[in-house]
Amino acid sequence: MRFLSMRVAYKISFIFFIFFIFYSCSPTKYVGKDEYLLDRVKVKVDDYKLNRSDLKRNIRQKPNTRILGVARFHLGLYNLSGRNEKKKFNQWLRRIGEAPVIYDPFMTQRSASQIELYLHNKGFYSAEVSDTIFYKKRKAFVEYHVKVGPVTRIQEVRFDDKEGGRVNQIAEESGLMANFRRDTVNTLLEKDAPLDLDVLDDERERITKMLREKGYFNFSKNFIQFFADTTSAAKENMAKVFVRVVENAVDSNAYRRYFVRNISVNFDYDPMLTAEQVDSTYNTLYYNGYNILYKGKLKIKPKMIIETIQLQQMELYDARRVIDTYVRLQALNLFKMVNIDFKEVESDGDVKALDCVIQLSPVKRQSYNVFLEGTHNSGNMGVGGNFTYNHRNVFRAGENISASIWGSLRKEQVNGEGKIFNTSEIGAELKLVTPQFWMPFFKMKDFRRNYAPKTSISFSYSYEYTPYYTRSIANARFGYLWRKANKKWRYNFDLIDLNYVLMKDVDQNFIDGLKNEYIKNAYTDHMILSAVFSATYTDQQVNVKTANYSYFRVNTETSGNFLSVIDGIAGSKSSASGTLNEKYYKIFGVRYAQFVKADAEYRYNWYINRANSLVGRLFVGCGYPYGNMKVLPFEEAYYGGGANDIRAWQARTLGPGSYLATEKYPNSVGDFKLAGNIEYRFKLIWLLEGALFVDAGNVWNINPKENRFGAKLNYNFFNQIAIGTGAGLRLNANFFLLRFDLGIKVKDPSMPEGNRFVLFDSRGGFRRSVFNVAIGYPF
Repeated sequence: MRFLSMRVAYKISFIFFIFFIFYSCSPTKYVGKDEYLLDRVKVKVDDYKLNRSDLKRNIRQKPNTRILGVARFHLGLYNLSGRNEKKKFNQWLRRIGEAPVIYDPFMTQRSASQIELYLHNKGFYSAEVSDTIFYKKRKAFVEYHVKVGPVTRIQEVRFDDKEGGRVNQIAEESGLMANFRRDTVNTLLEKDAPLDLDVLDDERERITKMLREKGYFNFSKNFIQFFADTTSAAKENMAKVFVRVVENAVDSNAYRRYFVRNISVNFDYDPMLTAEQVDSTYNTLYYNGYNILYKGKLKIKPKMIIETIQLQQMELYDARRVIDTYVRLQALNLFKMVNIDFKEVESDGDVKALDCVIQLSPVKRQSYNVFLEGTHNSGNMGVGGNFTYNHRNVFRAGENISASIWGSLRKEQVNGEGKIFNTSEIGAELKLVTPQFWMPFFKMKDFRRNYAPKTSISFSYSYEYTPYYTRSIANARFGYLWRKANKKWRYNFDLIDLNYVLMKDVDQNFIDGLKNEYIKNAYTDHMILSAVFSATYTDQQVNVKTANYSYFRVNTETSGNFLSVIDGIAGSKSSASGTLNEKYYKIFGVRYAQFVKADAEYRYNWYINRANSLVGRLFVGCGYPYGNMKVLPFEEAYYGGGANDIRAWQARTLGPGSYLATEKYPNSVGDFKLAGNIEYRFKLIWLLEGALFVDAGNVWNINPKENRFGAKLNYNFFNQIAIGTGAGLRLNANFFLLRFDLGIKVKDPSMPEGNRFVLFDSRGGFRRSVFNVAIGYPF
């Protein structure tokens, strides 16, 4: 282990040496005569409340990308190329590198104008921007000086002020103006707020969205006008804002409402077919008022698709329901393309008519994938594989059934064990997810329509062999998944989560070596019957990599209470045995666990630029065992360390608290966990990425049966938080990410107080480093 860690340390040192070489190379190697490398750009603002990052987004010429704010790694790669542009190696270096940014006076002037324009749009109409250029050793330094000046604020807002204007007769008759006036209570324009053009545009979008949800199919945001009057305002730098709907539109139908007349659904849409070919190729079925088009045999039950569609015949057009229909149809995972098309049809009266055509292109119904992996964690090597078969639409009602088998071989650090692989695991799972909501006693029609619930059923079995015991786990799960279309929250409620755990061939010497009765109790047969609710939030935008985003997950679980009630009603008798000699009840021949558990996780991803990002994570969780089992089951307890947690420690070797584990097998778990991570990620070359990270946290026990020194949660727990740091390399192929992380101990809570900072001595640093290989980002 020590030899491995030292070897990895040399590799990391070599990488940093390469960084130093790149940084030391002359960055002006390919800067021509009478040219200057744009080295730094600063923005100085006389108003400290103004967000400088927003101003910097308007700068049109920015310096070469830096890593850690210092090293121009990508420019260094470009400069490693030779002068001969025909050589493929030089071409490759220039392609993966970044050419020097040559200072351009025109771009500086344009940037100053853009910053000034941005400030004007924010209400700072007196803002002035100037620039200063400094030259030194063929490098240019640009400073933008921003004088903000006073901001113009909104004195009052008037909607549809008819003074000096004509009455919009068509809009009045169609009810548009009545809806417009009623909605003014929801305006984004507030008194005394800055006259911000972005807010005005958001108000235009809001009004347009509201009207398009009330049947105004052809209404556009261009029909909303704003007028700002600063001459009649009571005070200087104040403005009266008038919001109006234009009197005359090119298309008078823009002010009329539309209803949906006919709805057709093409189950096998082919964009290459003409209208004539469609008539001759497709079969037609009229189902509950919907026209169904399909080829050959009907592959999907129409009832399932019709229940998914949010649009209704003879109802007013509603843009919100169109979006909901898109989202729900895509969530079925049955179609590679979903398109909803509307065509205007001739109709009499003020309310016009639309025909709707929903075009669906199906995906392949059956697929499989094979996944192989190798792992290496603190000297514990392993290999594993997974085979999964998927069948979409197995019963022609959108059901997705998957069958998986997996297996792994691992090498655990066990004293006196000479086998290459001494731990093995094999398992299988069968899972069915259906868009049908199996809750027969509650119809909840509105809930089904608005939240697109699914029902999930799964069965799994796994068998694990270790040098000290064998463990079999049978699992059955029944639950629901739902989310509101176009919303950021997802919910999961497992009504039944049953785990039946059998511990066989437990080595008595191993049990005797566990010095704590509390831990011994975790290695007994038991059953967990729990209900689990989880909610997940994220505002990450699909296919958008240039924005900050948050992720939040909360999870609650309760177990054993239902079985305890049954025992109470049935008058069951408890028996006394086990490592703690406690009385408890059995069901199906094994003891069942009782506990409550809750945890939450929050992540935030800061996008810095195309080559740099920063990710933070905070996790807190607590479980409390009681009743029939006074200890959390081993698989439900929290642990510290590992490739996705505090990477300077091997999994289950940290804590609990300041306790120093002396057992042969890693089993350090706890009832309470607190962890935080921050990771700086940066692009290197091709698919290669780098990372620097700091991890902190620990686990503790709150159970009164805990008697290990330093393991219980107390007022001094902050001094028992472990800290690790390190660096990593990642191979990112978008669909697959292979991660290598080297974790280095900084603060070890198992050491005596006053001697816990171990970065620069033999108890920490590179000498005790942990090398992790994993799949995917840690968080």
